[in-house]
Amino acid sequence: MIHVNHSLNPDTEKSGFIQVLKKYRMSDVSPIDDRQGTSMKDNLQVISINRKEFRSADKVAKKGIALFLLLTALFFFVSSLNAAEEEVEEIKVIREGPPPLEDPQYLDLGTFVVNMPGDKYFLKSSIQLAFENSAAKEWLLARLPIAKDLIITHLNSITVEQFDDTKSRAVIKNDLQIRLNSLFPNKAVWEDSVPIRRILFLEFYRQ
Repeated sequence: MIHVNHSLNPDTEKSGFIQVLKKYRMSDVSPIDDRQGTSMKDNLQVISINRKEFRSADKVAKKGIALFLLLTALFFFVSSLNAAEEEVEEIKVIREGPPPLEDPQYLDLGTFVVNMPGDKYFLKSSIQLAFENSAAKEWLLARLPIAKDLIITHLNSITVEQFDDTKSRAVIKNDLQIRLNSLFPNKAVWEDSVPIRRILFLEFYRQ
């Protein structure tokens, strides 16, 4: 009769349990750990790639903003130049006084020095007359002493207050022009009722 020993050796039982644990770890635990490690590496790589993409996108955005600002500044600069050109084109020359003479002829009467009323100052003035008709100029040139006497009389009547008022200069010229034109005959060979067209003061000051 064969006797079977059903008792287990403690060392054998322990060894078997360890083998089971090893088998379990190899088959179940280790793959899970590997998958988790691989997943973490993948996540880190994804994060690294996202950071690089973000930095690249940030650089592109900054370049785009800089380019936009540059183009905007260039647009306003060109617009200001065009506006300035348009303003220059729209400026019109406004002439003051009578229109210019077509063919002026000048007669130099020289320099006059006269006493001003009150005998405190002298008035010095160099005068030229402008004509458009040579015949009228020659007519007055033949009567120059009469014209100079009339001018001296007129300058003697200018007061210091009138001289100091710059607005009176035009009045003085106009009065002198009327008096000189009154010397010409009413019926002359030239058809010009105003032979002397301009009175020019080359010098006009008191001392």
